[in-house]
Amino acid sequence: MEIFFYKGNENVLESKKEQTSEKSNETDLKKIQDSFLKALDNKNLSFLLGSGCSSFKLETTEGKFKEIGIPVMAPMASEFYGSKEFKEEKEWLKSTLSIEVDGDIFSKNLEVFLSTLHSLSFYLQKTLSEEEIDQIPLSIQEKSFADLTNCEKVESIILKARNYLLQKCLNEDNAKPEKDKPPVDQPLIELYKQFYRKLLTRNPTLPRLNIFTTNYDLYSERAMDLLGIHYVNGFTGGISKFFNPAIFNYALAEKMDLSQSKWSVIDNFFYLYKIHGSVNWIQAEGENKLFNVKEIQEPTFEDLEDESTIMIHPTPLKYNASLGSPYSDLFREFQKKLMQNNNILVTIGYSFSDEHINNLIFQAFTIPSFRLIVIGEPTEKNAIGKLMALNDSRIWIIGEKWPEEKSDYVPLHFFKRFVEQVLPDLTAEDLDKKMEKTIQNLKDLLK
Repeated sequence: MEIFFYKGNENVLESKKEQTSEKSNETDLKKIQDSFLKALDNKNLSFLLGSGCSSFKLETTEGKFKEIGIPVMAPMASEFYGSKEFKEEKEWLKSTLSIEVDGDIFSKNLEVFLSTLHSLSFYLQKTLSEEEIDQIPLSIQEKSFADLTNCEKVESIILKARNYLLQKCLNEDNAKPEKDKPPVDQPLIELYKQFYRKLLTRNPTLPRLNIFTTNYDLYSERAMDLLGIHYVNGFTGGISKFFNPAIFNYALAEKMDLSQSKWSVIDNFFYLYKIHGSVNWIQAEGENKLFNVKEIQEPTFEDLEDESTIMIHPTPLKYNASLGSPYSDLFREFQKKLMQNNNILVTIGYSFSDEHINNLIFQAFTIPSFRLIVIGEPTEKNAIGKLMALNDSRIWIIGEKWPEEKSDYVPLHFFKRFVEQVLPDLTAEDLDKKMEKTIQNLKDLLK
């Protein structure tokens, strides 16, 4: 398969082959790894993880492939629109509101669909009294869809789509361990663990890494918890954790010299920014809390389905969802990090389909020292191809051409192969694995 490494629109692997007459993938991978190792030593480094990072398919005994992680947005949207439970709502949207869910606008993105419905709901509720608005949740529970008002029908569809997203992102069927067996999604957890474990080997004298993600799921948190990695995700507190963006200005440090006020930031520490929210964030009231977003520990669908407001983007708030807290605070942090001098942003599993995020990335190019490393495949139609067409040497694009005849093939720009083959494989990983095994053996001895 053809591996590529573009700087601007020049594939530096091709020029290397012309000079050396070497055509092996191992040589290409070595060159990519060496370049990536230098990027990891950059002072200001951030990662942006998209939905592709949490998708993971395993081959079944029948030779088919089963999704054990979380599908990317396009197949998720297709499944929801095509379900029997959505048939009546789909017909009503088309006949009454002229909304074609199978059209170009909505067919591949449930977030855009939800955003449109929230705007419609906001408009329709402006024609109602407060009593009528308060009655909507009760009406949705008691009446059939056909008997609901237009406003109630929109709210009913929003609730159905939101709960569908919740179930998919919680992934409870695959995340629950069976008797004497690990959970089905264990390979995905191990992949995330490997990703964070490798990033720990970055020079400890450099600022801590920033991990931005558009994903609602909890795979990053689960992986870091299992590795004993400390992270700041914007929430403070003990039993009740509430959002407070000021925490992003803090770091976890250890005292180096007891006789002086000398501190050093610990090595196993990351900043995690979930810029589209999370399945375990809800809107809740707290005493003396300026921000009313609460983090739920060990969330289940049963716990969350009755919550009026789950903080996944887009969320209906009293003001515009994309401008309100916590989203505005998280996007502000994203912009602040991008605007630092000598900053590198690495995107993985991100298709550049979010205009809010894209605008901030494009603004960063006004800083000469900014670099963007895209792990993905450029085509004539997609946004990555348009980035390559800019012919800016500050834009690196790394990946592999995906052969159409092999639908089950995993190219280099997929999260699995990126973690296993592009991220430098340093010896500290072996040490961590031995430590994990020793701890597990000790637990077995104490049983």
